[in-house]
Amino acid sequence: MSYVRTIIQASIPIEERSDLQLPLHIMKSLDIPSDIFITVCFGVSKAQAKVSGVDQDTCVTMCPSLVRALHIPTGTKFLMRYDSQQQTLYFGPYLGILLTSYQQDHKQEPFGSLSSFINEVVDTFKQKGGFACIFSIDDVDWENKTVSAFVRQKNIWKKTTLPLPHSIYNRLSSRQREQSEKVVDFVERCKILRIPFFNERFLNKWQVHKALRNDVAVSTYLPKTMLFGPNGELSTMLQTHRIVYAKPANGSLGRGIFRLIKANGEYGVRFVSKEKVISLRQKSLYSLQKFLRKRSKGKSYVLQQGLHLIGIDSNPTDFRVLVQKNNRGIWATTSIVARTGQNSIVSNVARGGSIMSAKQALRVCGPWKRNKRPSIHKLKRVALLIAERLEYALQGEFAEFGIDLGIDTNGNVWLLEVNSKPSKSITSLRLRENETSPRQARPSVRHLVSYTAFLNGFTQPIFQTTPQKKKNR
Repeated sequence: MSYVRTIIQASIPIEERSDLQLPLHIMKSLDIPSDIFITVCFGVSKAQAKVSGVDQDTCVTMCPSLVRALHIPTGTKFLMRYDSQQQTLYFGPYLGILLTSYQQDHKQEPFGSLSSFINEVVDTFKQKGGFACIFSIDDVDWENKTVSAFVRQKNIWKKTTLPLPHSIYNRLSSRQREQSEKVVDFVERCKILRIPFFNERFLNKWQVHKALRNDVAVSTYLPKTMLFGPNGELSTMLQTHRIVYAKPANGSLGRGIFRLIKANGEYGVRFVSKEKVISLRQKSLYSLQKFLRKRSKGKSYVLQQGLHLIGIDSNPTDFRVLVQKNNRGIWATTSIVARTGQNSIVSNVARGGSIMSAKQALRVCGPWKRNKRPSIHKLKRVALLIAERLEYALQGEFAEFGIDLGIDTNGNVWLLEVNSKPSKSITSLRLRENETSPRQARPSVRHLVSYTAFLNGFTQPIFQTTPQKKKNR
């Protein structure tokens, strides 16, 4: 559906008895009749308004009472579309970003490590048309269907009352908070109001494995995985695999991972504690089981087949592929980078690892037992397939996955982990593709804005794609 860009101003329309005044060229472009009553929407807010046209103006003029009824911010560039069948005019896209908390006293950067990312989102909407606000669960007023949210005004973040957004991007950082009764109720209310809420929840490693293990399209990429328990799972895994990793089912950033090695009738354990790699010996399977029980502190753990991954100086390398839904609501790859750990246990940048381009990693990492190296195209294709199949198998709404892939020394591709809340910290900016300016929004921001526009009914691309020149081969 076609749209136009416009800026809203609040004043008394020139035309008497008119609530909403539109430039005539906009009315013609969107096929909006003059002097009729239509429904005007912003977020979940709706209001009836009589519309008229004016020849000279370039902005949309709303009477103050209509502005107040919609809680719509004036002076903002919006996209505007009209549904002739429903006689409804929509302003958007309008995205709400849900956070666990914020620092209200920090007027310029109240959102911690997400501040840079959120500023890019706001800047991109400002440039292309649309609006983003930031809020927490406690800011919502369900009775009035409004939210007391942060908006940026002249580089200062201030709170204002807005309608509930048309779509919500879940960036809650706490699993405990996300599983609280208040958040569960919030998600259910969003579904009742038909507010798209993505990415709906954190993923659990065991749940992801169960969702994919019987899918013939992707099961070949899954390492052997079992849920750690009292029924001999540890014994079974170590009888089949010399190296086994014990990972928290709900873990992230490489925390709490143990590397288990069976050798000479004993069991070696390696893990990171206070940024140091600790190596221990357990003389029996019983003592190893007891050790893991104590260290897991009652948390759910999975046991995963150890893989001989390519890397540098015995430090493993994995490939983080960011996949997102695009302006048509279809999964697409946004970026791919390689991450090499500083120890033989994890490759997470947050645990001291480093990043490089995927192309460079495939060239410098090793060893390779065969001359069979997967291409970057294959890595992206596998990640896309995993995203599609996982979304099909899981309940909930998702629009973004960070998919970690490993490559073993035989050139086989393996799924290591899927993250529904991929990092947006400044470290992820080091390898922006096609970066021309420090202020240019990263690709993940542009895709998020495009997908938000799609959810708001603006189906035509809001970013112009430039044809790529063919490279000489």
